[in-house]
Amino acid sequence: MKHFTPFIIALLSIFSSDFAKAEGNESANLTDIILINSYHPTFKWTKDLTEAIVNELSEEEGFRISIEYLDTKRFNNPRHVAALTAYLKEKYHTIDVEGIICSDNFAFEFLLNHGVEIWGDVPVTFCGVNNIRDFEIDTVKYKGVAEDINIEATLELITTIHPQLEELIVISDSTLSGLLFIDQFKKAIESKTWPFEYRIIHATSAEQLGVDLCQIDPNEKAILLLSLYIPRNGATRDMIREADFIKGCLDVPIYGNWDFLFGDFITGGVIITGKDQGIQAAKIMETRLKDTAKFVPFLTLTPESTIIDYQPFTRHNLDSSLLPADVIIINKPLSYIGRYKDEIIIVGIILAFLVLIILVLLQIITQKRQVEKQLKKSESRLELALDGAHVGLWDIDFRNKDVYLNKWVSHLLGYETPDQLHFTLKNWNAYFHPQDIDQLVESFSMHASGINASFSGEVRIRTVDDTYKWFSMHGKITEIMENRPARMVGILMDIDFQRAFEEQLRMAKEKAEESDRLKSSFLANMSHEIRTPMNAILGFSDILLNGSGFSEAEYEKYLHLIRASGESLLNLINDIIDISKIESGQFALNTHTFDLHSLFDKIEHMANTIISNKRKEVKFMLDKEDKGQRLMVTADQYRVEQIINNLVSNAIKFTNCGFIELGYSLKGTNNIVFSVKDTGKGIDIKNHHVIFERFRQVDPGPNNNMGGTGLGLAITKSLVHLMGGQISVESELGKGANFTFNVPCEIVTSENQNTESIFTIL
Repeated sequence: MKHFTPFIIALLSIFSSDFAKAEGNESANLTDIILINSYHPTFKWTKDLTEAIVNELSEEEGFRISIEYLDTKRFNNPRHVAALTAYLKEKYHTIDVEGIICSDNFAFEFLLNHGVEIWGDVPVTFCGVNNIRDFEIDTVKYKGVAEDINIEATLELITTIHPQLEELIVISDSTLSGLLFIDQFKKAIESKTWPFEYRIIHATSAEQLGVDLCQIDPNEKAILLLSLYIPRNGATRDMIREADFIKGCLDVPIYGNWDFLFGDFITGGVIITGKDQGIQAAKIMETRLKDTAKFVPFLTLTPESTIIDYQPFTRHNLDSSLLPADVIIINKPLSYIGRYKDEIIIVGIILAFLVLIILVLLQIITQKRQVEKQLKKSESRLELALDGAHVGLWDIDFRNKDVYLNKWVSHLLGYETPDQLHFTLKNWNAYFHPQDIDQLVESFSMHASGINASFSGEVRIRTVDDTYKWFSMHGKITEIMENRPARMVGILMDIDFQRAFEEQLRMAKEKAEESDRLKSSFLANMSHEIRTPMNAILGFSDILLNGSGFSEAEYEKYLHLIRASGESLLNLINDIIDISKIESGQFALNTHTFDLHSLFDKIEHMANTIISNKRKEVKFMLDKEDKGQRLMVTADQYRVEQIINNLVSNAIKFTNCGFIELGYSLKGTNNIVFSVKDTGKGIDIKNHHVIFERFRQVDPGPNNNMGGTGLGLAITKSLVHLMGGQISVESELGKGANFTFNVPCEIVTSENQNTESIFTIL
């Protein structure tokens, strides 16, 4: 390490000076300058000019540039200008602007009209203004770069390259710049005698330009492109985007004066660049703000260069021997060494530096080799142990946002390789069950804050078949940088079988507890239900045995009460026997043919008797779909009657006023649907499934005065299922109930009222 000491000291000194310089720059006051561009930021001329100004007037030099784009090639109307003026005035009213740079005519004219109103009377530097000499302005306040294109020098270059040129096609548009360039061309063409003819095409539309160009014979012709911004679908395009269009109409060498036209478009010309204009404008502004005593002329000329593009030059088979000596050729293919000279030098330096580094590192590597061997042996042991235990290993690098998963992590989740998981720190929460994410975050936070010594949790993770399995995660933060976790390592173990077993145990425990509770409730309820009729039987029997002098009517009354209690006890015992037969699978149906309408009449009489005895204001109604006197059905009459009686009795029990309606309807040719509808107290939706369970009642508490064993509807449901049907309920609390069940059958209908309709139960 002693060899690195001077090197480290040198690096520290460099970094210290850089930090000191940065701190000094941050504390210095910056000079605010506004750059206003006429065009949009994607226009190459504007882009190059802007980058040059920003680079020249950097924050390191004490300047802060604010850039605005008027985008007048697309938006140029009084309302836009007025809105833009108000916007800029509001935006900069709190900023002390000390200088303004504007590019091209529209920005310059905007400053003349609104600059003082927005920014006050500050120095203005312009560039790209074509007719700057035509403005009557204060040459002390306004100074800048003259955008003079050297058309005459370009014409001389064309003459040199094309000694046999017969005609020069001059293309321009009707924009302000286009008209000014045409005037400059006419002055240049009139300055001397040229060995060729020329024609000027004012491009007002793409169609007109295309027609004019297609009519020209390309032999010994060339094009001088001055400006070409023509409307297309209500908008203008950059000139470079018209290259294919012009070449498709007239494929001859094209010359111009703008660097942004290079790129398999123009062959060459005496060129000015947006970058040069930006550099000149920035230097003028810097001089005016920092060295106010130095004289700055009103206009500074833009540097120009004679440039030829190798690609179109060779495509048109032009003679390179005719080129002037000072011409610059761009895009010329270089030899391998010439093309990659800088890269070769850089690679050579890097290789030499790397050789030195390697020599030094060899010593370090030799010293660490033994340690690495021991580490690899430990890692191998760990990997073998994890493989043997089928335990997944995960390693998270928070600094580099990298996640390592061993093969068992992927195998536990059903994938072949860890790469198939696509698990990253950005999408990790998509793999965990939403209900477990808060637990993971809390466990990690408590471990990272030092509350817990390790990270652990039992979570559900999504597998390859889009299902969730239970896993146990354990980990520990192994590296901390800047008081934040940098690395965390842990293991993943499959506990899905264990959790499933625990869940089964829990469900079995709950089921046993529920069964015990239901058994106790059932026994208590049964004792009450059996005791009630037994008390009546024994009580009235004692009265008859021990009493005397009863009238015949009193004897008959007590005997009827004893009989009614006995029948009630018998029904209770029958329910218990029925449910026992159903559960043991010994229940059988006894089918025969009977009249359904007669059964309905019997049930109506029974219901009205019960309603009358209970003194309820309830109307019992029948709804028979078949209006005939008889409707013959082949089924177990006793069980159909038992089902309907259970439903009607329940309706009477829970209905104090209104109506109860028993009805049926024929569905197709093989089904009959019964319904019992009432206006009683109704059943809460959450209890719909409870009422059909055995030994269950909605209100099983001590205050329940409705009676019953809780077997009626359970038996009813079982009987309906045994007959091949389904039963359901529609009810809300306080809005009555409607029980429906169906019996599959074959229906034979007849128009003769005396003909029987027979439904054969499937």
